[in-house]
Amino acid sequence: MLLAMLAPLFIIYKVRKTNRRYLGLAILLAAFTFSHSLYHLSLYLGLDYIAAILFWPLGAIMLLAFGLYYWRVGV
Repeated sequence: MLLAMLAPLFIIYKVRKTNRRYLGLAILLAAFTFSHSLYHLSLYLGLDYIAAILFWPLGAIMLLAFGLYYWRVGV
């Protein structure tokens, strides 16, 4: 799951100076994939309480922020 974050990081690297809209979207997408991977990692390690209390809401907030940013700014 941590490897899924490589695609947004590559986009961040490529558009860091050219297009600020894509950069913001890529940063939010990378933050979501990182928090979601931490959720799955904590479930795998048996830390169900931490996954449910910390990482699941964090992933939901990141995904909501990504959607709101995309809706507000657009591409």
